[in-house]
Amino acid sequence: MPPRKERVPVVLDTNIVIGYYLSRSSKSAISRIFHLWRDLRKLQLIASREMTEEYFGVLERLSVSEKRIENMKTLLATYPIVTHVRPGTIPTSSRDDDDNFVLATAIAGKAKFLITLDRDLLDISDLEKKKFKFEILKPADFLRRVEEL
Repeated sequence: MPPRKERVPVVLDTNIVIGYYLSRSSKSAISRIFHLWRDLRKLQLIASREMTEEYFGVLERLSVSEKRIENMKTLLATYPIVTHVRPGTIPTSSRDDDDNFVLATAIAGKAKFLITLDRDLLDISDLEKKKFKFEILKPADFLRRVEEL
């Protein structure tokens, strides 16, 4: 496993986690991101209590099996490939106030990337994005950027 300082710190928005659990393709960009994180351990997931609660709440509402949810809980609770943070000041950059805690998690965890499919996050103005020390990218764009690193 690469040392922590060599892993890329990322925040996975809830839609990415849900996309992984609903995907039937191991070749999708989202599945490849999970492979980089969970199996190859090249990514360091940044997570907050608010984010993990949202992950599990949505997974349960979508009737993802209890076993799969428990496996994710174990991953998030016990592996060194996850950094748990407490968000500080919540920015107000997103059109959707519910997304601002995702930004706060990325800030608190010093993420390099926030990976999402959420238009409210992707459409944040360039001026607002300059305030962050991380990039907000779609999964396929993230994979291209990681190849550059």
